[in-house]
Amino acid sequence: MPRGSATQFARVGHVLPNWLRIGMAFSAAIATAVLVGACGSGIPGDAVAVVGSAPITKAAFLHWETVANDSNQASTGVKAPPLPVPPDYTACIAYNRTQSANAGDTSAQLKASCAEDYTSLNNEVMSFLIEALWVEGAAFDRGVKSTPAAVAKAFAQQRKTSTPPLTTQKALNEFLAKSGQTLTDLKWRTRLSVLATGIQEQIAKKADKVTSAQIAAYYKKNHSQFVTPETRAIHLIETDTEAQAKTVMSELASGTTYAALAKTSVDIDPTTKATAGAESVRPGQLTAQVSAAVFAAPVDKLEGPVKTAFGYYVFTVDSSTPEKITSLKQATAGIKAAIQTSQESAANTKFGDSFESTWSSRTKCATGYIVATYCGNAPKTGSTGSTGAAG
Repeated sequence: MPRGSATQFARVGHVLPNWLRIGMAFSAAIATAVLVGACGSGIPGDAVAVVGSAPITKAAFLHWETVANDSNQASTGVKAPPLPVPPDYTACIAYNRTQSANAGDTSAQLKASCAEDYTSLNNEVMSFLIEALWVEGAAFDRGVKSTPAAVAKAFAQQRKTSTPPLTTQKALNEFLAKSGQTLTDLKWRTRLSVLATGIQEQIAKKADKVTSAQIAAYYKKNHSQFVTPETRAIHLIETDTEAQAKTVMSELASGTTYAALAKTSVDIDPTTKATAGAESVRPGQLTAQVSAAVFAAPVDKLEGPVKTAFGYYVFTVDSSTPEKITSLKQATAGIKAAIQTSQESAANTKFGDSFESTWSSRTKCATGYIVATYCGNAPKTGSTGSTGAAG
């Protein structure tokens, strides 16, 4: 059966880069230890995992398993299905049997469906709890802190922007009751968001440093970006034969307009037919012979015929806009911003590459709660799921 994948309270993930994919709230009771150094020698009996020296307790896991299971209930008002509790999945099987989509399924099939639901919840909750501690640890390692005032401000903003808004005490209390979360859960989750944003801002601040030498080198390497080529507004007719081109020139000289000639069969250029003979061109946009002639011609003088492999051209240059070069001084602000963006992207990529490997190596998970890429003791098989349901 489909399960919810996140609480509706102001998802932390929307302010984080890909390497901080936080999807649910976080309880203060989870992170009581300082996250430094390598993992301890073992996992306490009441824990499902250890990150550094901080255990994730079974009680915390069960709490957030319930929250994940009930997440849609908070937004839709539809009562959540019972938790799929291994190894028998009794309540889950009984519930699945009442669903019309499962009509005709055997008990074994219903149990298998419940086992899949449990594995999905297991992976979701373990991934969240582990990554939450990774954020705590990364913040500690980098000296990123949160103040009570910053958390309070962020929490107030999240209450305003959540869907639906939780600005009144009544709305907040109703959400807490439906979601299975506590006020402490939400405020801790907000603190986690503040820490994660602080990490991102720290990375961006270091990447924002740009020297004058960098700017000059960028300008030199990408000089063509700062040159606006000369443009010429022209009227042009293309014909099949030189004789036709000469006739066109004669008619134009006697007062016939390009617009009138463009409508006739004598003009074989589909572009000029559609624009009454008018075009705005830059060097190289026309065939080589015509382009050279257009950019060498004076303004307001009838020119042609110009012979090409495609036909004969007659044209008049109406106006010319000179080439414009943006100076280094004028371009400095834009170049600086471009370098900063590139450096920030590279810094985020570098951090992201090391984030998972660094913290997964500090993470050990108990049997039945192992999630690939998160648990350092996960089998190196390429599997993406947990190694089995907890009994």
